[in-house]
Amino acid sequence: MLRERNRAYLRLRSSRLYSLSYDSTLRLLAPLNYVLAFVLKNFVYKNSVLHISGMIHIPYYATRLLRKHGMKADYLALERGGPVWDEADFVFETLPIPFTKALREFYFFWTRVARYEVIHSHFAMMLTANGWEYPILKKMGRKIVIHYRGCEVRNREKNMALHPEVNICQRCDYNAIICTDPVRRNRVRLAQKYGDLFLMTTPDMKDFVPNALHFPFFLPQTNNGHSGLPAEEKTRDGIKIVHVTGHPGIEGTEKIREVMDNLKAKGYRINFVFLHLIHHERVLREMATADLTIGKMKMGYYANAQIESMYLGVPAITYVRPEFMTEELRNSGFIFCDLRTLEQTLEYYLNHPEALEEKKRIARESILALHNDEVLVQRLQKLYSSIGND
Repeated sequence: MLRERNRAYLRLRSSRLYSLSYDSTLRLLAPLNYVLAFVLKNFVYKNSVLHISGMIHIPYYATRLLRKHGMKADYLALERGGPVWDEADFVFETLPIPFTKALREFYFFWTRVARYEVIHSHFAMMLTANGWEYPILKKMGRKIVIHYRGCEVRNREKNMALHPEVNICQRCDYNAIICTDPVRRNRVRLAQKYGDLFLMTTPDMKDFVPNALHFPFFLPQTNNGHSGLPAEEKTRDGIKIVHVTGHPGIEGTEKIREVMDNLKAKGYRINFVFLHLIHHERVLREMATADLTIGKMKMGYYANAQIESMYLGVPAITYVRPEFMTEELRNSGFIFCDLRTLEQTLEYYLNHPEALEEKKRIARESILALHNDEVLVQRLQKLYSSIGND
């Protein structure tokens, strides 16, 4: 429903009448914007950051962690909650009425966004699609952090050429819309123009944004390494394997299912749980009762779901490109393979339960070392402080 509404809104926004009405309203507001920028420049929350994103759990938890370390950190979501996540400090929902939309953006920007020292944009998303607030923020001396998280900066042709055997663009669920849509491409162009600091969640994105720094995911902000939900018994009739994704095509889900069917045909007792667009709490519950999880088999590096799995003490099978492999990763609770060797790898651990138990034993402690929250949050705060000090 949300995707259909967004598509309808994009069609309306691309109409000439909409553009003229919206742009005319912004032109009328422009002089007032610059007056307010001068008057309110010093009206700022000290030691503050506003994270802006679509409605997902990652920036929500990041801001809670930053709060624990003394920052005024809030999360602005640009859409209402969906099936996966529904919590934010502020929500700005786009409405397809050009005159009203421009006024709402103006009001929300000056009453919410403009008072933060740092604006931390996930997916290159800002309050407005056309980025009219960027020059205002720069005029006020605000710091702008662009945090690339995925396909918004990937280039399909380049990815297919660099990694023809396996890459995330093969069997794309989005039909390459995210990386080619003019509105989204303009969003990235504006981010590149106005951003002060550029981060990326996984190092494979360096192919597309060489100016970005790899900033790893924080650990899950859950209670004592679990979701806080009632624990279920581990599967006794065989082995429980969880695969969670919102995008089966780019994850290699079809091949993963094929491998599961092959192993079952060989007589292995496997309870395969596939979770697609499921609320985060349910995902954590299913992971906590699993023996293994599988994910990110095509991208070239692991991501948040694999970290959550390891944090819960459950080894994660994933694919990391050779150039990103380290001794710390090799010696961790991760199990590394690619889609071609997935069946062979799983069969090994099914036949050697002691090896799987060893991976379980070190899973949590190894991810705590790889993604140390204290180290990461101090690094992020130093990055915020470093902007403008070059």
